[in-house]
Amino acid sequence: MTNKTFSNGYALLVGIGVDLPVTVKDATAVYNLLIDPSHAAYSTEQVALLTETSATRQQILAAFDRLIEQVSQNPEATVIVYYSGHGGSIKGSDGSSEYFLVPYDFNKSRIADTAISGREFTEKIEAIKARKLVVLLDCCHAGGVPALKEVDKSYTKSPVPPDLLNVLGSGSGRVVVASSRENEYSYTGNPYSAFTACLLEALQGKAAVNKDGYARILDVLIYLFDQVPKRASGPQHPFVNKVLGLGDNFPLCYYAGGSKFLPGESPSPEFTPAPTSLNSGQRRRMEQKRDALQGEWNLRSEKVKRMRTDFAIETATAIKFQLEQQLLDEEARLAHLGAELDAVEQALL
Repeated sequence: MTNKTFSNGYALLVGIGVDLPVTVKDATAVYNLLIDPSHAAYSTEQVALLTETSATRQQILAAFDRLIEQVSQNPEATVIVYYSGHGGSIKGSDGSSEYFLVPYDFNKSRIADTAISGREFTEKIEAIKARKLVVLLDCCHAGGVPALKEVDKSYTKSPVPPDLLNVLGSGSGRVVVASSRENEYSYTGNPYSAFTACLLEALQGKAAVNKDGYARILDVLIYLFDQVPKRASGPQHPFVNKVLGLGDNFPLCYYAGGSKFLPGESPSPEFTPAPTSLNSGQRRRMEQKRDALQGEWNLRSEKVKRMRTDFAIETATAIKFQLEQQLLDEEARLAHLGAELDAVEQALL
């Protein structure tokens, strides 16, 4: 136990409840992990949890305002916004469509006053001035969807507010992750939803490749893409908004309270600290390793460029999803290779 705090970490976690009791368990579990000093080690003052009666429209918007103010004082902030509940679009007979999230106090007779529109949600996210921002939307579709009073309107589940994708389309550290694609269910489980169960595991270090003490964004995404389809009760594939721009494998949190190793693990040879000074033989071997790593990094970098081009022009959904997984994996490998190369070059100084 290192007693470190992930001091730049901030989070707003929402679990609506009502007809989806698992959403409360989901949000609470993420909260407990984030503030646990032996896991993510966020400061309790920087993590807000809203569930059931505290997850009303007004309270959610107020919590966003508090988060926006907190983050404005810290240019190094890493922010997680997590929502578990109903999210979707109202479609009218005239062809119009508007996205909204369903708070605890949603009233089908007063949608404008009790729902949170996609525009409002997007404006709050846009106001969070953090370079590292991850929005996690576990928009469930279990036990039905909200009934609407107007007979000429219908509600359909939708993973992400369209405006949000446009707003966060630039910058490598601002990411939207949805638990499923638009034409899929987000499946519940016991005790957590399939998506959140995998997310919790990833944040606890199961996704970590380099074992450097951090749960990093690309590692987490790869874990979600791999595990959620295997664990869900039916077809479910997470969606990320900007697979082409995630070269920065930034940390979301600690996974073992600041330690590099989970309980019961011991350092492997590649993580043994380098000597403070190198003799001629050690320096020669270190330089050879650096040159080999640099060559591999150059090759992988070119491969990633080609994969990005293929992904951008591909239109077939099934192929595009496969390319998306492969590209995320290669981006992560490249980021880990770059970190290893940096460590070797540092040792040679």
